[in-house]
Amino acid sequence: MKQTISWFLVFMIVFSCASLLRGLGPAKEEPWENPYVDVTQDLWSYQYITELNKAGVLPSSEKFEGEQLETRGDLVLYLYNMDNGVFKDRQKQRKKDRKLKEIQIPGFTDIASDAAYYDAVCWAYTYGLIGGTSETTFSPDDALTREQVCTVMARFAALEEITLLKVVEPDQFQDSLYIDDYARSGVTACQMAGIVKGYEDGFFYPQNTMSRQEVAAVVYRVMTAADREIPKGSETVDLTAGAYDSLYDNYIDIQFEALVPASEAGPVSFFDNAVFIGDSISMTLEAYCGASGALGQAKFLCAGSMSPTNMLTGKILPEYPKGSGQKPAIQDSVAATGAKYVYVMLGMDNIAYGIERSTNDYMTILKNILDKNPDVQIIIQSVTPMADKSKSYSEKLNNGKINEFNETMKAYCEENKWYYVNVAEAFRDGNGFLKKEYCSDYNSMGMHFTYEGAKVWVNYLLTHIPARLL
Repeated sequence: MKQTISWFLVFMIVFSCASLLRGLGPAKEEPWENPYVDVTQDLWSYQYITELNKAGVLPSSEKFEGEQLETRGDLVLYLYNMDNGVFKDRQKQRKKDRKLKEIQIPGFTDIASDAAYYDAVCWAYTYGLIGGTSETTFSPDDALTREQVCTVMARFAALEEITLLKVVEPDQFQDSLYIDDYARSGVTACQMAGIVKGYEDGFFYPQNTMSRQEVAAVVYRVMTAADREIPKGSETVDLTAGAYDSLYDNYIDIQFEALVPASEAGPVSFFDNAVFIGDSISMTLEAYCGASGALGQAKFLCAGSMSPTNMLTGKILPEYPKGSGQKPAIQDSVAATGAKYVYVMLGMDNIAYGIERSTNDYMTILKNILDKNPDVQIIIQSVTPMADKSKSYSEKLNNGKINEFNETMKAYCEENKWYYVNVAEAFRDGNGFLKKEYCSDYNSMGMHFTYEGAKVWVNYLLTHIPARLL
């Protein structure tokens, strides 16, 4: 009996020790499941989004909606989550160094105390990462611009005492002098650290808004920079407020010329990355290029009688993909093409409503395209003239009105740094009318093209490719 009890005690001791040893071993990592049904491995931002979610920075939800514009409230929530999670040891160090601040309640009237980002806003405001849009408002649902994101991220990196490796020299963008004063050092710091970069045409576009997936990429790069080993002797980025402001004193004001000048014919392959948006006038160009391949693999989003106004109401939209019967919003169709260059010629079906209305609606269409596709380059084509025998010629729609419309759109191109290709000049006769030999409906509408006209159009496009895009 005593022997049985002894063996039992030995067994219990061994079992207890084994259990204790298991408890001292490495914790079993919980399997991670992607919570977002719209974040798949073929998404360019997949790694950024999923790693941030694993780290507890991005909240889980059914959809991430990466193409939506990122908001002020959500960005500070991400950084707050990072400060309290991934960077918790850095937070403890601030407390040890007596740099931990008492959280202030800013008194913004547009943030409820039970909002998901309430504590994050109070924290970000206390540490000077971001201010309100007024003394009483934070505007949590407002979209963020590129310069705003850079400013917040540079301040956050400084708060967390993250050392950012300098990977490139400070660069003057074509529009560096259009960056707001408060954001200049933040933009330069992020650019030097490789957190952000400019566009292929040499512009930074500081006022462009950013999508949720673009912001996720920026946040991820800052988070991972904290663990990067800095090689001895390497240059680092100065995150002191205003550290790079003086660089801008030596920058020159580079004037942007929207009007694309004539040049040698560029490569047809350039248009493989282009999409053309237009009404029935552009449909002739589409048919000619489809038959001849004159503009390579260029894509077309065209429909008869399509104008900015009826596009906004959904009355007339191009079918995409062809033969599908689907007619998405134009910004969605542009996104589906994957185009980098968006050529647009609209207006003939709108000008009769008045120049102000037609150009305003045009600008709304372009804004919608850019909101959905912030990286594309906009290239406006001038509306072509009407023939002298046109039966559509009237007091409200005539070559004088077309010219006025074109000049207004050219001015908008200058203001927004879009390109303007004046194709109309290739088709005017000595009196400003559409040349008869290029007009397919000379004695009726007097505005559509023959294939000979389409050939001239193609040649004009090939010899007027924006040099900065080549």
